[in-house]
Amino acid sequence: MPANDDSRQSQETAGKESPMATATKEPNRYGILSAAFVVMFFVASIALFSVFLTPLSEQNGWSKTDVSLSYSIFQTVMAVTGIFSGRISDRFGPRKVMLVGGLVFGLGWFLTGMATSIPMLYLCHGVIAGMGNGLVYNPTLTTAQRWFPDIRGKASGILLAAAAIGPATLSPIASFLSSTFGVSTALKILGVTFWIAITLGSLFVSPVPEGYRPKGWNPPTSAASADNAEDDGGFDWKAMLASPRFYVLLLVYATAATAGTMLVGALSSIAQYQVGQVGAMTAAAFGAMVVSINTLSNFVGRLAFGALYDKLGAFRCLAVMLVATALAMVAMSFAVNAPFFIACVIVLGFAFGALLVIYPPLTGETFGTKHLGINYGIMFLGYALGAWIGPRIATSLFDETVGYRNAFYAAAAITLVGLAVTLLLAARVRKAGTMMPKRRQGATSE
Repeated sequence: MPANDDSRQSQETAGKESPMATATKEPNRYGILSAAFVVMFFVASIALFSVFLTPLSEQNGWSKTDVSLSYSIFQTVMAVTGIFSGRISDRFGPRKVMLVGGLVFGLGWFLTGMATSIPMLYLCHGVIAGMGNGLVYNPTLTTAQRWFPDIRGKASGILLAAAAIGPATLSPIASFLSSTFGVSTALKILGVTFWIAITLGSLFVSPVPEGYRPKGWNPPTSAASADNAEDDGGFDWKAMLASPRFYVLLLVYATAATAGTMLVGALSSIAQYQVGQVGAMTAAAFGAMVVSINTLSNFVGRLAFGALYDKLGAFRCLAVMLVATALAMVAMSFAVNAPFFIACVIVLGFAFGALLVIYPPLTGETFGTKHLGINYGIMFLGYALGAWIGPRIATSLFDETVGYRNAFYAAAAITLVGLAVTLLLAARVRKAGTMMPKRRQGATSE
C-alpha cells in the first residue's frame, strides 16, 4: 500500500509538473523579436509622409502648413489609440490587436491616395492610418520588452532600429512610385503593402508567459526596488497618473521629441528650400535622399543607444541626446550647402534615435512592466505633444528672408528646457537611490 501510495503520489506530482514543463517551452523569444522587427519596419512608415508633403500640396493646391497638420493628427491619434490597444493587449494578447491594426493602417494609407480635400486627408491619413498605427505599434513594442527583461535597452534598440531602417529603405521607393505613377497610386500601393506585411509578421508574435524570466537571469540587486514593482503588480495607470514623476517624464518626452518630429514632418521640404538642387540631382531627389540619410542615422542611433542604455542608464543617455540635438539644431540654421546640411542631419537623426529607445524601458523601470502596455501608451502622449509642436514650429516660423532659422532656434531652446528638467530629475533619483517613485497614499495597483 505505501508503495502504491508513493506511486500514485509520483504520478500526481508528474501530472502537476507537466503543465509547468510545457510552460517552460515558450516560443523562441528571438524569433518573436524578429517577427516584431518586421512589423515595426512597416508600421513606422510615418516618416514617409515627408516625401509626400510637397507632391500632395502641388497636386491638390493645398498649403504645406495644412498638409503637415495631418502628421500631427496622425501622431495624436496614434498615441491615444495606443493607450487602449495597450490595455486590450495586456488582457487578451497582442496578436489579435496587431492583426486588426494592420488592416486599419493599410486601409488608411490606401484611402489617403483617394483624398480630394484637406478634411478627407485628415480623416484618412491622420485618423484612420493613425488609429491603425496605434493598434500595432504599442503591442509590438511592449510585447518585445517583456520578452527581454535582462537586456531591455538592447531589445528596445534592435526593435526600434526597424522603425528607422524601414523608412530609410522605403523613402526612395515611395519617391520613385510617386514620380512614376503619381502620388495617389503610390499611396494606394503602399497601403496594400503595409497591410500584407504587418499581417504576416503579427502571426508570429506571442505574449510572454506570466512571471517569465529568461533562463539563468535574475534581476540585479541594485535594480530590485524598480524591478520588484512586478511583485506587487507595479503601478497601474491610475497609480502612475497619481505620481508627479509621470508628469515630469511626460514633459521631458515632449521637449525631447520636438526637434526630431519637426524634421520627420518637414525634412524633405527644408532640404529642398535650404539647399535645393545639388549638381545633377534635383531638389526633390535631394530631399528624398536626406530623408533616407536621416532615418539611417536614426537607425544607427537606436542600436547604439540601445546598448548604451544598459550601461549608462536612461538619464545619461537622455542628457547626451538632448545636448547633441540642441547643438545640431543651431548648426542647422547655417547649413546651406549639401555636406554641412547632411552632417547636421546625421547628428540629429542619431540623437533622435535615442528617444524612442529610452522611453519604453524607462517607463518600465519607473512604474513596473506588468501594466507597461497601457502605461507606455499614456506616456507616449508626450511624444504626440512634441509632434504637434515640432511641425508647427517649422511651418509657422518659416520666413522668406531667414528661412527656417527661427524654427531651428526655437526647437533648440525647447530642447534645452528638456535637458534642464532631465538633470534635475536625475539628481533626485540619485538621491533617492531608486528609479521607482514613492506610491502616493490611496494609489493602488490592480
